[in-house]
Amino acid sequence: MVGVFSVQITFHGAARQVTGSAHLLEFGNRRILLDCGLFDSDRLNPDSPNRHFTFDPLSLDAVVISHAHNDHIGRLPCLMRAGYRGPIYATPATADILNVMLRDSARIQREDVRQAEARRSMGYDDQGAIQAIEPLFELHDVEWVVERLQRLPYDVSTEIVEGVHLTYRDAGHILGSAMIQLDYTEAGTKRRFLFTGDLGRRSMGLLPDPTIVRGIDILVSESTYGAKELDSHDKLIKQLHAIVARASRLRSKIIIPAFSLGRTQRMIYCFQELFDFHKVKPIPVYVDSPLSNRLTDIHREHPKAYTPRAQKLMDRDPIYFGSSNVHYSTGWEDSRRLNNLDGPLIIIASSGMCDAGRVRHHLKHTVSDPDNAIVIVSYQAEGTLGRQIAEGEEQIKIIDQWYDLNAAVYVLDGFSGHADRNDLQWWYEQTGGNIERAFLVHGEPEQMLSLSEILQPHVTTDVVMAEPLHTYEV
Repeated sequence: MVGVFSVQITFHGAARQVTGSAHLLEFGNRRILLDCGLFDSDRLNPDSPNRHFTFDPLSLDAVVISHAHNDHIGRLPCLMRAGYRGPIYATPATADILNVMLRDSARIQREDVRQAEARRSMGYDDQGAIQAIEPLFELHDVEWVVERLQRLPYDVSTEIVEGVHLTYRDAGHILGSAMIQLDYTEAGTKRRFLFTGDLGRRSMGLLPDPTIVRGIDILVSESTYGAKELDSHDKLIKQLHAIVARASRLRSKIIIPAFSLGRTQRMIYCFQELFDFHKVKPIPVYVDSPLSNRLTDIHREHPKAYTPRAQKLMDRDPIYFGSSNVHYSTGWEDSRRLNNLDGPLIIIASSGMCDAGRVRHHLKHTVSDPDNAIVIVSYQAEGTLGRQIAEGEEQIKIIDQWYDLNAAVYVLDGFSGHADRNDLQWWYEQTGGNIERAFLVHGEPEQMLSLSEILQPHVTTDVVMAEPLHTYEV
């Protein structure tokens, strides 16, 4: 019966880690899954957590997506394979991006399997070849996801299961990102549940600040940078100015490894701001990533998503994220041509951690020249080429060949799309407090522990660092 049910939440991912977001809410016999993301795990490994659900997909009544990064959407096609055919809710921009991201993921997985099988046929018995089985999902599974999408705009309340109303609130993390607000009545009392998804930073120029939500009874908050303070947008722009001035003086190249979704578009905007608002002498900016190009097209289709200042800047050009200084490479010939151009110039290319994609080819041609610069603007996981560059290794291996790392390396982690400790504290303070239950997810334990001290004054019970697969009564 509506209004009499008990409410439980079980954390099936992103608990004491930062990937695999999946949180199961049970309102009596109604079950809602929040996100269904990939874990950071070898997808070809048959024991990967990406290949096994720890809940019954057929028991779900609805799936609600916060945003379109793969650690929040990457296993949606696996739900389809398992037989789920219920609704999948997303904001319009998230739905558009999700379509592109999942198709690209299916393509990459098929290629990974092909390469592993080729190595096995050649007699190699390395672990990758041994583990090669089949992709997590195929393109037809993505088609099922797209078929089930239901697009909901921000700030509109919609009943998604009996007695439970969903309202999306702008999270300011990437285009289309949202906090998930669920309102319901329990034992005659109105209750509000809020999952932050990934909260964005304040005053970062392109996207609005995260929306303030009040009257929260149950909060599930991300904690990625719960112990870290990042540089402000103004300071980052000044640092970029100095890097561009150096390249202009030395007539050299700047290589920026960037994730195709979110970070690439933010960097394009920052250079437009630098050249137009701050009157810095422009140098050419080349974006070299087919996926980035497709995602940037989607960003152009949502002009109202940006701050008034960003709209004013981008309205000066025929298309958003485009100007006489910004050029988009398409085929491999365009990409190769960039390596023969003289500086000064900027190349923004994927992948963000330098372990795949076109950025590796640009690094091969630039890392040994001390006049060039590599600007790290994305998180670099341990063991990646990007981490080795960020830590200043004397030599790095790129596509089976060693190179001296002589180029200047700048690490500007303030460009992260995640709120830092100060941003999170600001947001908590605006909620009005009196939160009854609070859980921290999407963070390493040390980040969660530090953030719990900031959150605790706004919560009437002890803040909980969510445990994997643990069920909590809320």
